[in-house]
Amino acid sequence: MTVEEWQKIFPKNRRSTINQELVDIIEDAEKRGDFDGYLESNVISFRSVLQDGRYKVSDYVKAVEYCCYYLNGDDQVEAFTKAFPDKVKRRILEGKSAYATGAPAMYHRGQLVQKILGQMQIPTRMLHHHKLDDAIMTQYSLMMSNKTSDRIKMECASSLMAFLKEPEDQKVELEIGIKKDESAKALEAKLLELADAQVKAFENGGDIVQLQKISYSEEPDEETIDVEVEDK
Repeated sequence: MTVEEWQKIFPKNRRSTINQELVDIIEDAEKRGDFDGYLESNVISFRSVLQDGRYKVSDYVKAVEYCCYYLNGDDQVEAFTKAFPDKVKRRILEGKSAYATGAPAMYHRGQLVQKILGQMQIPTRMLHHHKLDDAIMTQYSLMMSNKTSDRIKMECASSLMAFLKEPEDQKVELEIGIKKDESAKALEAKLLELADAQVKAFENGGDIVQLQKISYSEEPDEETIDVEVEDK
């Protein structure tokens, strides 16, 4: 990518700091780590870290490089020495150790690295979010199956209750621009209600099979689940 292309990507208040030297640093890091576009993609994805103007763009790029090594399996020391090869080489030529004592750990705990790591781990969860849905529906199917033992039904119901329950004491604020629509909320509420009924039936020695008659009805704009409990 050219200097002009990078300037268009970064926040307006940081564009003046984007020059050929910085672009060369990004390209060299990309080649040195054999990231095949992974580094450049992350430099672009997490640039919102620079919005408040607290960090230099060059420091940001280095921090992203460090995080790429770290999340690809290197420990703190390995990631640090790979991200700062010139600094390591200079210290060795001066007869010093490759890095100051505790430097990798201190760098890792720094706010800039922690902010980037925090954002880099969000996409992984979102990328596999559909697997969470699959897991929920698998537990739901086991809970409703006539072939499943009462113990397994109860365990699936308890797991669904724990996963679908809204947080009480903790508020997570993530600016990821994703909101559940009303139909999804209604589905979760019905699953939670049914799971709760399963657990209570099991604990009270009731017949869980009585809770397994379920029908689906679809409307043009929403999906609802009607739960019918047969009388004993």
